[in-house]
Amino acid sequence: METPDTKPYNLPDDAVWFVTGCSSGMGQGLAQYIATKKPSQRVVATARNPASLSDIPDGPNVLKLALDVTSVPSIDAAFDATLVRYGRVDVVVNNAGYNLMGDAEASPPGNPGARALLDTNFWGAVDVSKRALSIFRDSNPQIGQRGGVIINVSSLGGYLGSPGNAFYHASKFALEGFAESIAKEVFPEWNIHVCNVEPGGVRTKYTTTSLKRLPRHPAYEDPAGPTSGMLAFMDNPELHRGFSSPEEIAEKIYAVVGSGRKIPIRVPLGKDSWGMVVAETEKVKRELEEWKEFSCAVGNPEVEDMAKLVK
Repeated sequence: METPDTKPYNLPDDAVWFVTGCSSGMGQGLAQYIATKKPSQRVVATARNPASLSDIPDGPNVLKLALDVTSVPSIDAAFDATLVRYGRVDVVVNNAGYNLMGDAEASPPGNPGARALLDTNFWGAVDVSKRALSIFRDSNPQIGQRGGVIINVSSLGGYLGSPGNAFYHASKFALEGFAESIAKEVFPEWNIHVCNVEPGGVRTKYTTTSLKRLPRHPAYEDPAGPTSGMLAFMDNPELHRGFSSPEEIAEKIYAVVGSGRKIPIRVPLGKDSWGMVVAETEKVKRELEEWKEFSCAVGNPEVEDMAKLVK
């Protein structure tokens, strides 16, 4: 499949941003950035508990709402309140999420913690995106504003995996696959754009209150093991000094949407993310070449390249 044939996106001067997970971190940083640096823009800052939004300035262009992304009625209520207040939605940012670290094999039967993680990180973003698509396509044109943008706050972990993060990576890989698919489903004339931003390390509560842990599995507890090394890295603030700040990520997210350029399906953010994505891409290319003859030895050689047929 080819990259979606989208046109450049022009962010309205009075755009309405709908941001999930604004109680801390990147969501809070983005809401604060829009509220303080872009006074003509409107921002809807959401969180499970609206009391946690007190660090975001109040004002006529700021709407604070309760939102549980695992509840479709809660999603609908938040979007309905936004439409009543501002009449439209231009940019939806799926930021709500957290991590569950530990040995995958240590997840208990039924994987309740992992399923809850997917409910927030993946299915929550899916349900928010579905409502956003309908607003962009059907509601916005009624007031003369066609289309909109969905930004998924994914991660470097949406492109490559690391030890101790199997379920987190599963949620981000799923989100990026969903996003790429809907970006190719929508009609160009709808003016709908989808982008996965992939931050590397960010100084947020990701390593503290936004991080849940599985009990260690005895087979993996060796301090020299891969998961132990990753846990030690997460617990060492000295190793986080090169991380980006939430404010930097917020500014870049705004720039992706407001640049007037075509919006890409993926944008790594941070030297760490960009460098590791490039390295992983080069590794995949080498492996593809190494296994090309083997891979291409199956199928009907008389049939044209399927990649050219499926567009």
